[in-house]
Order: sequence, then C-alpha cells, then structure tokens
Amino acid sequence: MAAPIFILLPLALLFITATSQGQKAISLTDTLTPTSKSSWLSPSGVFAFGFYQRGNGYYVGVFLPRTSNKTAVWTYGRDSSSLPSNSTLRFDGGGRLVLQSAQAQDMYVATPNDTTVTTSASMLDSGNFVLYNSDQKVIWQSFDTPTDTILGGQSLPASKELHSSASVTDPSTGLFLAIMQLDGVLALYPKGTPFTGEYGYWDSRTPNNGPNVTLHLEDNGFFYLLKPQGVYLANFTSQGLPKEDMIYLARIDPDGIFRLYSYDITRNDDWRVKWYKPEDRCLPKGLCGLNGFCVNVGQDYECQCLPGFVSVEDGNRTAGCERNFTAESCKNPTVSNNMQPVPNTTWEDDTYSALTSLTKDECLEACRQDCNCEAVAYNVSQSCYKWKFPLRFGRRVPDGNSNPQLYVKVGDTRSG
Repeated sequence: MAAPIFILLPLALLFITATSQGQKAISLTDTLTPTSKSSWLSPSGVFAFGFYQRGNGYYVGVFLPRTSNKTAVWTYGRDSSSLPSNSTLRFDGGGRLVLQSAQAQDMYVATPNDTTVTTSASMLDSGNFVLYNSDQKVIWQSFDTPTDTILGGQSLPASKELHSSASVTDPSTGLFLAIMQLDGVLALYPKGTPFTGEYGYWDSRTPNNGPNVTLHLEDNGFFYLLKPQGVYLANFTSQGLPKEDMIYLARIDPDGIFRLYSYDITRNDDWRVKWYKPEDRCLPKGLCGLNGFCVNVGQDYECQCLPGFVSVEDGNRTAGCERNFTAESCKNPTVSNNMQPVPNTTWEDDTYSALTSLTKDECLEACRQDCNCEAVAYNVSQSCYKWKFPLRFGRRVPDGNSNPQLYVKVGDTRSG
C-alpha cells in the first residue's frame, strides 16, 4: 500500500497567511518591563511574548499567560542569569529587539536574518513570535530556534535539537536532548554524550532514510516524521484529534521523557499527556546523577545511592550522590575494605580492567587488593570487571541474572 502523500506549503507563506487573519500588530515604539507592561499578547490572548517570572527573577520568552504557571514554550538566553525587575525590552532603530538591564550589556533577543529593517512584529496565535519587513516577509521567528518545545504547526528539521530544561522552575539547559538525526532517526540522548547507540536511550527506529527527514506537529495533534516528497515515515499519533480550542505541544521534559501534551483553552485545566517515550521512567541515562541509580516506583521513579554514598542535594534527584565518609588509604592495615552488593543494576560500561576465570570471592579480593579499584562487577561466566568512581547511568533492571553483579568497596575500620 502506497504511503499517503501531501504537499507542504512553504513556511514563510503559511506564516504570512496567518498574519493576515486576525494579526495583532505590535508597535515598534513599545517598551516592556517585568513590572509594568510586561508582554505582547497574541490576538486571542492565549500566547504572549515578553517577561515571565521564575523564582525571584525574570526571563524573556513565549508563554501561555492564562496557565497556572505561565507555561513557557520558548526562552531567550536560558543559560544566562535570571533578569532583574529593572530590565527592559525595546526595538532599536534597525528593528532589532534589544534586552537591556543595569547588570549586563545590551543583548539582541531578535535580530533579522538579513540587512532588511523590521517594520512590524506580531505574537501569533500559533505561539510563533515573528518580525516582518516592509514586504510582510518573515525576517525572524521564534519557531526557527526552539528550546525544549515545538508547537502545533512547527517542525524540527534534520540536525536540529531540543534541549530539556533543568527543572519545571529553572528554564536553563537540562540533562537531556532530542535530535532529528541526519540518518532519519529521531533520538534522545543525555547531554554531552556522542550521538551513538551506546548513549541513546530511545529512538524512532527509522534508520537509513536520508538526511532530510523532519519531525512535524500539526495543530490537531498529529505528530509524525516526514520524508521528502511528503512521505510519512512514522506516525506517533493518529490524525483527527480534537482541534477546536485545543493547543498541542511536544516537549523533552526535565526527566528526559519526550511528551506530547494537549491543553483545552476553554477549560484552563492541566496539560494532558497524549503520547510519551520512553515508557520506562528510568531509561533516560543520567537521571539520578553520578553514583546514583534509578528505580521505577509505580508510575514514578526514585533515585538511590550506592553504598557509602548520600544525596548531594536533598530534593534534587539529578544532583547525584557523594561519599558519606572520608576514604582511608587502602594501604592502611586498619581498613578492611568491605565489599557491599548492589543487586540488579546496570551502569555505563566504563571499566578499566577485566579479569577472566575467577570465582566471585577471587574477584572481590582482587578489588580489595587494588588501590585503584572502587567497585567490581562479576558475572556468571566468571568475568570480573574493575571500576573507578564516579559511576554513571545507573538504573535498576527487572531481571539482574543476565547482568554482572556490582559490588562497591566501602572502607570499614577494624577494631583493636
């Protein structure tokens, strides 16, 4: 059966058409501040561009002002410090949108992508903040530089990435990313790791489809991968979801799960999850930080520490674990180097030595006698793997029989 084919209109044409239908023009002489006029609204008032508050500071971005926490869908300068209340946003003479504060140099939030001068701007009901020239051509738009979210009508082109936020209250770059790879695969990774199967924790399983596959989200919640010539490659949701008064967004969340949400603007209730991957809450690698491991608990998860370790920061599961004792010299004759088991867990393969044909007791003793060895893994084939701290990407697995059993060296001072 032939795959369905449709023709996509050029994005610029779509956005120009949208602006001609209920566009709410923004005056280029306007000034925004966090405490007075703080944002420009879309025609329906569903979206806003301007200042939104997190904690005691402010950020600049696109958000939904009617939601309980002013859900942000795009943020400028997310890894900079939060802004003080005396910050301002205004257009300069060249039509660039300038962020000014007493604490920092001027920053250009929106700069046209050519030498054309901005003559108008709009916050659209699609959630796209757009600058136009005198020909009503789009010369800058927030949809081109997504942070952690794409909205209905938006796409993620090949090689582009979405980066999670650090937490629901901190929009800075978090631990995880989604990338539309050049091989046609949508994949999720921990930040800072190579884009290889060893480090990825979920992908669309659509390899060898060329460098021009894009991820699309329609305003009716249809979420899919598209090959050139309009060929559907993978449908994550079906067509025909409710569209009237609904908003859909796809976001890689701080916990590393990629979720599609819906929101009914007439009810102003909570966001509802329509699709998510991966289904295992512990699959995102590094979710519990260094020397911690993830354990599924019902529909949620918890982070546990290796023996001899405690959480670095109470209430922050991603901060990882640190030793709760001062390690003694392994040459100290009063230290017995107790080996404590950590059953049914899997970790990043980062061993520095592998021994073969040993019994379990011989494996544990080999670690005790090695000052570099801080943990050891032993499997049923009599292989013995030595590790150094920190350990990362730890998680509890349902059946640990096929995985090496981890033992952690915990110093234990002898009496007498």
